[in-house]
Amino acid sequence: MTAYAEVDPAIDAWALATVKKLFTERADQPARFAYLPGLRPFECFQISIDPPLAGRVAVSARSVDTDDESEFDERWEGPTDALPILLEKATATVQTWVNRPIANGG
Repeated sequence: MTAYAEVDPAIDAWALATVKKLFTERADQPARFAYLPGLRPFECFQISIDPPLAGRVAVSARSVDTDDESEFDERWEGPTDALPILLEKATATVQTWVNRPIANGG
């Protein structure tokens, strides 16, 4: 059993509806993360889920690359049964970053 077994059904449901690929390993260790593209050329954002611990789980969203040097990073924590809500919040937050106004001269 992996560290994510308790929350994998919620992660899988989110990934199926939201992303093209869910990554399940990083540096030969269990992990759960996905990349979401921006609307601008070369933009990329990541949503990652920490392994649950003591009935709680954390979700992070961050910019990987932006065309205007903007940096975004936000984190949500809650009980494991709230993971679908946390993933919805992270996805909605990334969408606001994706749809942000273009800076002058951009």
